[in-house]
Amino acid sequence: MPERTEKEIYQIIWLIRRLFRAFAQKSAENLETFGISVADRAVMEFLYPEKKLSVPEIAKQYHVSRQHVQATVNSLLNQELVLSLENPRHKRSPHIMLNENGRMLFESVLRKDEETIKVLFSHLEKNDVHITLKTLQSLLAKLN
Repeated sequence: MPERTEKEIYQIIWLIRRLFRAFAQKSAENLETFGISVADRAVMEFLYPEKKLSVPEIAKQYHVSRQHVQATVNSLLNQELVLSLENPRHKRSPHIMLNENGRMLFESVLRKDEETIKVLFSHLEKNDVHITLKTLQSLLAKLN
Protein backbone atom coordinates (compact mmCIF):
# COMPACT_ATOMS: atom_id res chain seq x y z
CA MET A 1 0.00 0.00 0.00
CA PRO A 2 1.45 3.41 -0.90
CA GLU A 3 2.52 5.58 2.00
CA ARG A 4 0.23 8.47 2.86
CA THR A 5 1.66 11.72 4.10
CA GLU A 6 0.30 13.39 7.21
CA LYS A 7 -0.58 16.37 5.05
CA GLU A 8 -2.76 14.25 2.73
CA ILE A 9 -4.50 12.55 5.64
CA TYR A 10 -5.14 15.88 7.34
CA GLN A 11 -6.53 17.26 4.07
CA ILE A 12 -8.96 14.31 3.84
CA ILE A 13 -10.21 14.95 7.38
CA TRP A 14 -10.45 18.68 6.68
CA LEU A 15 -12.46 18.02 3.50
CA ILE A 16 -14.82 15.66 5.33
CA ARG A 17 -15.46 18.35 7.94
CA ARG A 18 -16.06 21.01 5.27
CA LEU A 19 -18.36 18.69 3.33
CA PHE A 20 -20.32 17.88 6.47
CA ARG A 21 -20.72 21.57 7.38
CA ALA A 22 -21.66 22.54 3.81
CA PHE A 23 -24.24 19.76 3.59
CA ALA A 24 -25.61 20.65 7.04
CA GLN A 25 -25.98 24.27 5.90
CA LYS A 26 -27.76 23.21 2.71
CA SER A 27 -30.03 20.92 4.71
CA ALA A 28 -30.85 23.73 7.16
CA GLU A 29 -31.70 26.02 4.23
CA ASN A 30 -33.98 23.34 2.77
CA LEU A 31 -35.69 22.88 6.16
CA GLU A 32 -36.57 26.57 6.35
CA THR A 33 -39.10 26.02 3.56
CA PHE A 34 -40.77 23.35 5.72
CA GLY A 35 -40.80 25.50 8.88
CA ILE A 36 -38.75 23.07 10.98
CA SER A 37 -35.28 23.14 12.48
CA VAL A 38 -32.40 20.71 12.10
CA ALA A 39 -33.18 19.37 15.59
CA ASP A 40 -36.85 18.91 14.65
CA ARG A 41 -35.78 16.98 11.56
CA ALA A 42 -33.48 14.74 13.59
CA VAL A 43 -36.18 13.77 16.10
CA MET A 44 -38.68 13.25 13.28
CA GLU A 45 -36.18 10.94 11.59
CA PHE A 46 -35.79 8.93 14.81
CA LEU A 47 -39.57 8.45 14.89
CA TYR A 48 -40.10 7.81 11.17
CA PRO A 49 -42.13 6.11 9.90
CA GLU A 50 -44.11 4.79 12.89
CA LYS A 51 -41.76 4.35 15.84
CA LYS A 52 -42.99 5.08 19.35
CA LEU A 53 -40.17 6.27 21.59
CA SER A 54 -39.99 8.17 24.86
CA VAL A 55 -37.74 11.20 25.26
CA PRO A 56 -35.24 9.19 27.39
CA GLU A 57 -35.18 6.42 24.77
CA ILE A 58 -34.45 8.90 21.97
CA ALA A 59 -31.72 10.55 24.04
CA LYS A 60 -30.08 7.22 24.93
CA GLN A 61 -30.28 5.60 21.49
CA TYR A 62 -29.06 8.63 19.62
CA HIS A 63 -26.55 9.99 22.17
CA VAL A 64 -28.09 13.43 22.70
CA SER A 65 -29.16 15.14 25.93
CA ARG A 66 -32.63 14.50 27.32
CA GLN A 67 -33.16 18.22 27.78
CA HIS A 68 -32.43 18.91 24.12
CA VAL A 69 -34.74 16.11 22.99
CA GLN A 70 -37.50 17.31 25.33
CA ALA A 71 -37.27 20.88 24.02
CA THR A 72 -37.43 19.59 20.45
CA VAL A 73 -40.38 17.29 21.21
CA ASN A 74 -42.18 20.24 22.83
CA SER A 75 -41.63 22.24 19.63
CA LEU A 76 -42.97 19.36 17.51
CA LEU A 77 -46.00 19.03 19.80
CA ASN A 78 -46.67 22.77 19.45
CA GLN A 79 -46.44 22.44 15.66
CA GLU A 80 -48.84 19.47 15.84
CA LEU A 81 -46.41 17.14 14.08
CA VAL A 82 -46.21 14.44 16.80
CA LEU A 83 -48.50 12.70 19.26
CA SER A 84 -47.86 12.05 22.94
CA LEU A 85 -49.14 8.56 23.80
CA GLU A 86 -49.42 6.70 27.07
CA ASN A 87 -46.36 4.60 27.86
CA PRO A 88 -47.39 1.46 29.77
CA ARG A 89 -43.83 1.04 31.10
CA HIS A 90 -43.41 4.53 32.46
CA LYS A 91 -46.29 6.85 33.32
CA ARG A 92 -44.17 10.04 33.33
CA SER A 93 -42.36 9.38 30.02
CA PRO A 94 -44.99 9.16 27.28
CA HIS A 95 -44.25 7.65 23.92
CA ILE A 96 -43.80 10.17 21.13
CA MET A 97 -44.92 9.27 17.61
CA LEU A 98 -45.25 11.17 14.35
CA ASN A 99 -48.83 11.97 13.49
CA GLU A 100 -50.09 11.93 9.90
CA ASN A 101 -49.07 15.59 9.34
CA GLY A 102 -45.61 14.91 10.76
CA ARG A 103 -45.14 11.80 8.62
CA MET A 104 -46.24 13.63 5.46
CA LEU A 105 -43.99 16.60 6.23
CA PHE A 106 -41.02 14.35 6.92
CA GLU A 107 -41.60 12.47 3.66
CA SER A 108 -41.46 15.83 1.86
CA VAL A 109 -38.19 16.59 3.66
CA LEU A 110 -36.81 13.22 2.56
CA ARG A 111 -37.77 13.87 -1.06
CA LYS A 112 -36.01 17.25 -0.96
CA ASP A 113 -32.92 15.63 0.60
CA GLU A 114 -32.94 12.98 -2.14
CA GLU A 115 -33.04 15.69 -4.81
CA THR A 116 -30.11 17.52 -3.18
CA ILE A 117 -28.09 14.32 -2.85
CA LYS A 118 -28.82 13.30 -6.44
CA VAL A 119 -27.45 16.62 -7.71
CA LEU A 120 -24.47 16.43 -5.35
CA PHE A 121 -23.47 12.95 -6.52
CA SER A 122 -24.47 13.32 -10.18
CA HIS A 123 -20.92 13.82 -11.46
CA LEU A 124 -19.47 10.77 -9.67
CA GLU A 125 -19.04 7.32 -11.17
CA LYS A 126 -20.75 4.41 -9.41
CA ASN A 127 -17.39 2.83 -8.58
CA ASP A 128 -16.14 6.08 -7.02
CA VAL A 129 -19.18 6.16 -4.76
CA HIS A 130 -18.64 2.50 -3.81
CA ILE A 131 -14.96 3.08 -2.95
CA THR A 132 -15.79 6.20 -0.94
CA LEU A 133 -18.47 4.33 0.99
CA LYS A 134 -16.16 1.42 1.79
CA THR A 135 -13.36 3.79 2.84
CA LEU A 136 -15.57 5.83 5.16
CA GLN A 137 -17.09 2.68 6.68
CA SER A 138 -13.61 1.29 7.31
CA LEU A 139 -12.43 4.51 8.98
CA LEU A 140 -15.53 4.69 11.16
CA ALA A 141 -15.16 1.03 12.20
CA LYS A 142 -11.53 1.65 13.15
CA LEU A 143 -12.53 4.66 15.27
CA ASN A 144 -15.21 2.64 17.05
